[in-house]
Amino acid sequence: MTVEKRGGGPKTAKGKSRSSANARTHGLSSVSPSDAKEGALVELYSKELTDYYKPESPLEKLQIERIAICRAKLNYLYELERIKLVLACKELESEPEKILEKITGYSELAKGMAKECITEGQITLPCRLDLKLLENVGQRLDDLAGEIENLHQFARALLTVAKYLNSYPVVGLNNTYQWVEKLAEVAKSIERTFDLGIRYSARWSEIIEGYLLGKEYEAKLQKDFRQSEDDDLDQYLEDQRIARGGKPKPKEPESQVDKTIISEQSDLRSQLEKFTALLKGYREAEKLLPKYQELKAMMLRSVSIPAAESDLLMRYQTTLERRLSSAIGELLALQRSHR
Repeated sequence: MTVEKRGGGPKTAKGKSRSSANARTHGLSSVSPSDAKEGALVELYSKELTDYYKPESPLEKLQIERIAICRAKLNYLYELERIKLVLACKELESEPEKILEKITGYSELAKGMAKECITEGQITLPCRLDLKLLENVGQRLDDLAGEIENLHQFARALLTVAKYLNSYPVVGLNNTYQWVEKLAEVAKSIERTFDLGIRYSARWSEIIEGYLLGKEYEAKLQKDFRQSEDDDLDQYLEDQRIARGGKPKPKEPESQVDKTIISEQSDLRSQLEKFTALLKGYREAEKLLPKYQELKAMMLRSVSIPAAESDLLMRYQTTLERRLSSAIGELLALQRSHR
């Protein structure tokens, strides 16, 4: 049985040079400058020390070089610590939900709205709603007495809502007789935003829904066009059949439906209450924002590097300071011996 020999590491000078730097990831433990910036600092510090101490022997020059390298590496260490703190602060600022989740007493919807205001600069309401309309619904809802049985009563009691529903597009619904159906669709959309909670993002939802709405209208127009062509063909074939002596097909009587009657009156109030719940979440978010800013400021003041990284940096700092102190002491001793 033979034992396979180990490789023994690189054999070429280039390979050995590369291997010698395997354990060096940051340059703090090396005895030479790690990069051009650190090399420039070493030259600057060496010149300052040389101009002041005017070394004569090679040992004095060596000690000055050691002092300059230690100073440059300590400078790098302090800069590294500062950068890590800045990055920790940036990370905290870029994830507002981590701060918001520490604030209690507010709904998830309010936190989601506050987050959108922090990241996007404002709170966007879904379905092209605005505060004035939400406030109006809240006022009118308190004043509603009895049930709304037809569209005339709907328009009298909720004129602002009727005007809004006239302008809000819903595929397959018109503006005149289908306010209730539109209201139901808007209420469903509002409820979906409630489910999002902290992930609330009406601004992007509106952009996406606007795009999809345009696609739906485009598909509906194409469908209507094809249906129109089919109807024209059917009418042409029917006219040809009658021209050959056939009898006209009997037409089914159109069902007469009073479009002004509201059949499901009980759902109106619950749908309108979605508007008031949305307004409540918005007002909560307004109160939450100052608390967020206050807590963020406190957390930024107390931000720190993770304990493991901090300990490692401290060990390197202690080692370099000892090297620096030793090199300074040896330089001064050499200077005294010359004198």
